Amino acid sequence: MEKLSGSWRRLLDRFWFVPAVCVLTAVVLAQSVVAVDRWLPESLDSPWIAWLYAVGIDGSRAMLSAIGGSMLAVAATAFSITISVIATASSTYGPRLVHNFMADRGNQVVLGVLVSTFIYTLLVLRTIRSASDDLAQPFVPHLAVNLGVLMAVADVALVVYFIHHIADSVQVDTLVHGARRRLLAVVERWHPEQPPEDVVRTAGGRTGGGEVRADAVGYVTDVDFERLRDHAEAGDVVLELVPRVGDHVLAEEPLVRVWPEHRAEELEARLRRCVQVGDSRSAHQDVRYAVQQVVELAVRALSPSTNDPYTAVNAIEQVASGIVPAVSRPLPGNTVVVDGVHRLRYGVVGVDEIVDMPFDQIRPHATGHVSVLLALVDLAARIEAASIHPSVQRQAREHVEALLEQFRDSAPHPRDLARVEQHVRARAAD
Repeated sequence: MEKLSGSWRRLLDRFWFVPAVCVLTAVVLAQSVVAVDRWLPESLDSPWIAWLYAVGIDGSRAMLSAIGGSMLAVAATAFSITISVIATASSTYGPRLVHNFMADRGNQVVLGVLVSTFIYTLLVLRTIRSASDDLAQPFVPHLAVNLGVLMAVADVALVVYFIHHIADSVQVDTLVHGARRRLLAVVERWHPEQPPEDVVRTAGGRTGGGEVRADAVGYVTDVDFERLRDHAEAGDVVLELVPRVGDHVLAEEPLVRVWPEHRAEELEARLRRCVQVGDSRSAHQDVRYAVQQVVELAVRALSPSTNDPYTAVNAIEQVASGIVPAVSRPLPGNTVVVDGVHRLRYGVVGVDEIVDMPFDQIRPHATGHVSVLLALVDLAARIEAASIHPSVQRQAREHVEALLEQFRDSAPHPRDLARVEQHVRARAAD
C-alpha cells in the first residue's frame, strides 16, 4: 500500500503554512541580496552595476515604502475576499467544503507572496543609510531595491490571477469537479484495477487480543498501513485495526488489537502513531466522506432556499464517475499477508455502502424534481450495467423500486409519473 504522511499533509493544508514559508524565504532573500550589494563595487560606473537603475537614497526609501505599504494593503484585501468567499461557500454549498478553500494552494500562495513582499521591502529599507545618519557610511542596496520593484510588478500580475481564481473557485462546476477529483483519487486507492499481491480478502476476525486504546476523541483520518505492517512483521505479532478510516472514536475505545495479547503494552506508543485521529474527516483515505461531499452538493441544491435541480443532476452524474469504477472491480482486500502470515487486518468500506449513499440521501429530497429522479434512475442503470457483483445489481434495482414507490406516494402529476415510469422501463431494457 502507499506509504502515507498524514501529519505532513495536514500541515501543508494549513492556511498559514505556505505564507509562513514565503515570509521566511523573503527574510533570507533580503539578507542575501543586501549582502551581494555590499560586495559589489560602490561606483555606479562599475560594469557590475551599471545596468541597475539607481534612484538615490531618498528615492529608494520612498519607493520601498510605497511598495511595502501597498502590498500589505492588497494582502489584507485578498484575505478579506477569501474570508468572504469561504463564508458564502459555507452557507450555500455546505461547511465541509470550507476545508477545500482553506487548503487551496492558489489562495495560500497569493497571500504568502504579498505578505513576503512587504517583509522583504521592510528588511531592505532598514539597510539604507545616508551621510546624515550617525556613525554610518552612505549605503543604498541598488540590487535589492530593483528586485523589490520587480517583485511589485509580479505581485500586480498575481493579484489579477487571484481575482480570476477566486471568482472561478466559487462556481458550482468548479466545486463539483473538485469533489469528483477527490472521489476518484480515493476510489483508486481502495479499489485499484490491479489489487496488491500482498493484500487478500478474509472473512471474520479473531477473538481476544490485547487492546491499544485511543488517546483522543475524533475521526480516524489517516492510517499508515505500511508502518503498521512493518511493526507487525518486526514484532512478530498479528494486528487488527478496529475502526475504519472515517469512523468516530472516543478516548479509551479500542484502536488496534494485538496478538499475542501481552505485546500490546510494548507496542502501544508506536501503533498509536500509525493511526491519526483528527477533529474533522478528510477525503484523502475516507471514501465515504468523498462520496458525501459530492452528495451534499446535490442535497443542498434541492433545498427550498436554493432550488437548483440542475446542480443536483450534475452532482449525481459526477458521483457516478467514482461509484461505477468501484463496482466494476473486485472487492478490496482487508488483510495484509507477509511471508504467508496474515499480519494486519482492517475494515474496508463495502461497495454496497458506496452505492447506498447517493440514493438514501438524495431520494427524500428528489420527489418534487423529475429531472433529479431521472438522473438517479440513470445512476442505478449505470451501476447495474457496470457491476460484476450480483448483489450490487440487485441493490441498484431495489433503489429504483424505492424511487418509484416514493414518487407514486407523493401524488405526482400523471404526466410526470408516466415519464418517470417510461424512463425506468427504457433503462431496464438497455
